[in-house]
Amino acid sequence: MRNIQSKNLFLLVILSLMAVSCAEDFLELSPQQSVANEEALLVLDDFNSSVTAVYNGLSDADYYGRYFVLVPDVMSDDVKQHPSANRAKDYAEYTARIGDGIAEEMWQEMWEEINNLNSIINAQVDIPASVQDDYNHIIGEALVLRGLVYFDMVRMFAQHYSFTADASHLGVPIVLEFDQLNEPPRTSVKAVYDQIISDMTSGINQITDDPRSGSTATLSKTAAKALLARVYLYKDDLGNAESMATEVINSSKYTLEDNANYLDSWSSGYSSESIFEISMTASDNRGSDALGRMYVVEGYGDYLPSNDIVSLYDEGDVRLGWFIEDEFLDGDYAPFRMNKYPSAAGDDNTRVMRLSEVYLIRAEARARQNNNDAQGDVDIIRQRALPSAPAVTATGQDLIDEVMLEKRKEMCFEGQRLWDLMRHKRDIVRTQCTSSICTITYPSDRVVLPIPEAELDANPNMQPNPGY
Repeated sequence: MRNIQSKNLFLLVILSLMAVSCAEDFLELSPQQSVANEEALLVLDDFNSSVTAVYNGLSDADYYGRYFVLVPDVMSDDVKQHPSANRAKDYAEYTARIGDGIAEEMWQEMWEEINNLNSIINAQVDIPASVQDDYNHIIGEALVLRGLVYFDMVRMFAQHYSFTADASHLGVPIVLEFDQLNEPPRTSVKAVYDQIISDMTSGINQITDDPRSGSTATLSKTAAKALLARVYLYKDDLGNAESMATEVINSSKYTLEDNANYLDSWSSGYSSESIFEISMTASDNRGSDALGRMYVVEGYGDYLPSNDIVSLYDEGDVRLGWFIEDEFLDGDYAPFRMNKYPSAAGDDNTRVMRLSEVYLIRAEARARQNNNDAQGDVDIIRQRALPSAPAVTATGQDLIDEVMLEKRKEMCFEGQRLWDLMRHKRDIVRTQCTSSICTITYPSDRVVLPIPEAELDANPNMQPNPGY
């Protein structure tokens, strides 16, 4: 076994792991890679650099840099496909196969991040008392990030939590430490969510409320609570979702952009309501592979907003500014392009969690518990966008529908619409259909990605997703 003594050599190795796709699947990584990582984590700088490398991995085009956000949106009803589209076309048309490259690269990228996070979490080192708090914060970050990656993986590769009454349907494998001979099967979705909540809760107890980088590009305690609020909502644990969202809102760490500044906040690189985002700096942005280039005319322009989503906004709603008329579009493809990610250079950060969503998480949790305080949460978001909008007065199921309508308008093109439809067990209905598939009736095997063929070949215990 190699014995890596040099700190510089260690950093080169771990950064190389993040930058280059492994020739083998993560679950077949050599023991040298995993054990050497853990043995080399001897000083705080190594931990800092290692966690930073994970954040860089999250920005990959096969993760938050493009496909993790794009694929769920092209599968839902807010997006219509331009005839020239050829990147996520198989998902927009529900024709993906088990050999699909997007699913394989996303699966591999997520496992690489889990592997690196496990190495950080499991490293056994003696830390001087003077930096113990800093060390605890880093380990807390790693735990929350591992929970986030598992949450992302189980959403993308498994059906939603309430698909079965006890969430006993297939999730993803849970791997918390390296084992060269391990060929893990998929665990239940319930088990995966239990692990996610355990990781995030443990991490929250260790993270301070000041992000390590001094910016929203790394996690703070409040940011971790916001992510956990979303997990609880997806699990239908409504009481905890409401409670955690309230803690975030009451922290006063973030403020909603006002009406006058809201549109500019999407192009300025800073937003007072951004809680956690994936940084796309000049050195690590995705360039031609960036998410925004899938939409803007200066990029590929593969995907367009459906007239259905645009028609939901009332005249004067500031969010209509996300949609720009393009005189060169015609017929079913006219007239709008989506401009939520306006940079053609690919340097728009991916906003993973915003205060707007936290209000809507609390609103949904309250509405589904028959708590009419949800009305006020919806009003905050709706009247920020359109100050003259009337206050919400609906109750019961009508109030839930109002919450989901406002979330659709506020969070469009941020990769959440598909999972919202699935959680509420609703059909996907494309009223302006430019695809070969216009209605996807719930439940459907095809709303989750295939377990990659390479993984099925490598691991005899890995169960495939039905329908592929």
